[in-house]
Formats: sequence, structure tokens, C-alpha cells
Amino acid sequence: MTTTFVQNQAFFKDLTAVLTGQLLLPDDAAYERVRHLWNGKVKTQPTAIVRCMTVQDVIHTVRWTRLTGLPLSVRGGGHDFAGRALVKNGIVIDLSQMRAVTIDPDALTAQVQGGATAGDLIGAAQKYGLATATGTVSSVGMSGLTLGGGYGPLTGAYGLVADNLLSAQVVTADGQLVTANAEEHPDLFWGLRGGGGNFGVVVSLEYRLHPLTTVLSGLLLYPLDRARAVLRNFNEFIATAPDELTIPSGFFQMPDGQTVLFLSPTYCGSLEAGEQAIAPLRTFGEPLVDQVQPVTYDALIHGLDAMVPEGRHYYIQTQSIEGLQTETIEILLDRGLPLSSPFSLLDLHNFHGAASRVGVSETAFALRQDHLMVEMIAAWEPQSPAEDRRHIEWSQNISHALAPYALKGGYINLLDEQEQERVPLAFGSNYERLLDLKRTYDPDDVFHSAIGHLVA
Repeated sequence: MTTTFVQNQAFFKDLTAVLTGQLLLPDDAAYERVRHLWNGKVKTQPTAIVRCMTVQDVIHTVRWTRLTGLPLSVRGGGHDFAGRALVKNGIVIDLSQMRAVTIDPDALTAQVQGGATAGDLIGAAQKYGLATATGTVSSVGMSGLTLGGGYGPLTGAYGLVADNLLSAQVVTADGQLVTANAEEHPDLFWGLRGGGGNFGVVVSLEYRLHPLTTVLSGLLLYPLDRARAVLRNFNEFIATAPDELTIPSGFFQMPDGQTVLFLSPTYCGSLEAGEQAIAPLRTFGEPLVDQVQPVTYDALIHGLDAMVPEGRHYYIQTQSIEGLQTETIEILLDRGLPLSSPFSLLDLHNFHGAASRVGVSETAFALRQDHLMVEMIAAWEPQSPAEDRRHIEWSQNISHALAPYALKGGYINLLDEQEQERVPLAFGSNYERLLDLKRTYDPDDVFHSAIGHLVA
């Protein structure tokens, strides 16, 4: 079957006859706009994109695609680095039109559809003075974030995003709708919390909410000549930081061209206690900028959107380290700086507190010890293939230099397509259990293009 043959409406007539949503082919006016992901570097051309409006649309598409033998992929929020949401010469189930959020303020729960973003959930929950763990920018899809684990500014207090998942509805590879929670399909529920998008199409998710409106947060910026001393102090400080205080850190370039070290504390308890908890950070040295102040959680997350806009080209590598020692600090400074472009950044996620107290076998996400997940984000406006390679190599070089000091594996949501050998290491002792789960729910590897490929 050739691509040319299947790219016509007649081939899809049995599917389109039962869809509520829209099927887009490459010749359709809206195809290119819908095909775009957050990472503009991804140019994959699917045979067709099915913009699902209902769960039944998803079921029909899975069943129809299985009959044709075409490959299948799933697009949730579309904030995809590696491009696995788009499958070449195959069918994309696009959930971006399914973004409804329902809040139950009495039960402290949120029900979100599979295409909902962090911004969708935060916006709905804040009306009731509630929030839950999310990623660091508003455009990240909640389903994909959850399936990989989900680091964010509330990790210390509330755990990973996946740790706040209470239930999910999943369309499995055979086109069946199942509910996965602690009572129903508990094996699948276990795998959805950090096991990657390998088991079906997650069409809705239920999260635990927490009373939260305002956090104490903002940037502390330091000149590079203070970086070594600040990072050494920072490393000692985070070892005993309270759960309520999570502190991302790293390097970025300011609009005036100056590259700075940043600490970005977020405290989610009382403001008075937060001021006391954050006070020692201000003794590390005179910051260039101190923007720490009370801010709504909604404003905090939306405030970071401008740093990683949709459409720019991105390449990301990750390594997780136990902490900052002399050697790793020197690697960040010597290999990471100068940044590859004014848009590139180094981002160290602070994993501790509630997230570290979850047992390794309780969820599929296995790295449960305190650590810093170092994200090397090359970001650039496209110019030439040679320039693309330069940015990619910048990220790879830092990652390779950190690898001897890193914990095994990597963050499954941000592994490159060429890093499949790191997948078993990322899951550690949970890997064999995930393989068994794959054989149960997707023995034919229908969702092989999803995040965190597993070989069943």
C-alpha cells in the first residue's frame, strides 16, 4: 500500500462516516497548521490527522487503523520534543480539541480530557482556590506529562504530576474503553504513572487537588563570577529544604545579552514561613535581581511561557545527578557556557520531598531518590543544517560530559529517539513489569511510536 494510494478521501470513507471530528489529509488547508508541534524542528508528515471530538471518535479511529495496518500515534497537548506524536505515513489521533476540565471542589478532584494542558487545568482549578502539581509552562499537555512522571515547581510538596493521578480512562489497542485506578485495572494504573505512552490512548484523567492560590516565587539572578560559590551553597541548602520549597536553577541569557545563573524558588505554604525558608538563599551573595514575591500559581506558570515559545527549534538532553559537586559544576560552566544561542538554557529540576518518599515499585517512575534532573535545552531559530548540528552537539556534549557522574537512565519524556538504550535503565527494577504490562494491553505494539518505546 503506497502513501499516494491512501491519501484520498475514498480510502477513509468508512472512518469519516462515523466520526464526529474532522479527518485532515495533507492537501487540506488546515493540515499544516494542525500538524505543527511545539518543537518546530519536527517536520514529520502523517498520512492523516484525525481531530477527535469525543471518546467514541478515538475508539473508531483505533479500530479502523488496526484494520488497515497503518501505524498509529497520539497527539495530546502537542508540547512534544522528539516528535513521537506524529507518525510518518500513518494516522495521528489528535486530542487537541478534547480539553474540557471539570472541578469538584468538595472532593478536591479535577477531571480533564486527554488534550488538556497545564494551563487549562490551572485556570479552572484556581477559581476554587485549588491547584495540583503541573509542569513549568502552561502549554504542556497534562496526559503526556503524567505518562512520563512530570517534574514541576510543586514536586517537593505534592510529588510528581503522576503521583497526583487518581484515575484515567484509556482506549486500549483493541479499541476498548477501560478505567484504570486503584480498584479497576490497577496494573494499568500503575503503568500510566510514569511508564510512558505505551499502553493506549488516555482520553481523560482525574487528579487530586490541593488548596493553593498564592505561592512565594520568583527569580534570583547572579553574575557568572559568583556561580561556583552560589551553586556550592545551593547544593548544601537543598539537602535540608522543606517540602514546601522547590528550587529549579540553571543558566539563561537575559535580553541585554548577559548570561546569568538563576535560582527560582517556589514556596507553597504560608507566605511568612516562605520568607523564612527562602531567606538563606539571599545570603549566598548579592543577587543582580531579586524578584521573589507572592504570585498566583497561574501567573507563575504562565510567566515562564515566553522562554520556550511554540515553533522555535529545540533539542533536549537530560542527565540526573545526585547533587552538585566540583566536577559537575565545572562541566556546567565549561561545557554549558557560552550557551549555544540567546534562547538556549540549562535547567536543573529539584526532585525531593514528597516525590522522594514514594516507593520505587509504587509507580512505574523509578528514580525516587533526591536528585537534580539537568535539562540541556538547545533552542534556536533555523538558519542552516550546519547551525542545527552546532546546537544539537552543544546539548549532547554537556550530556556526555555529565554521564559519568549521573544516575542511570534518564527522564523518559525527554529521551531522544536515538537513546533507546537508556529506556530500561530509566525504569530500573520496574522495567520487566512494564514489559509484562505491554504484553497484556498492547501485544502487537500498536503504540510503538509513543514516548518511552518498550520492546514487548
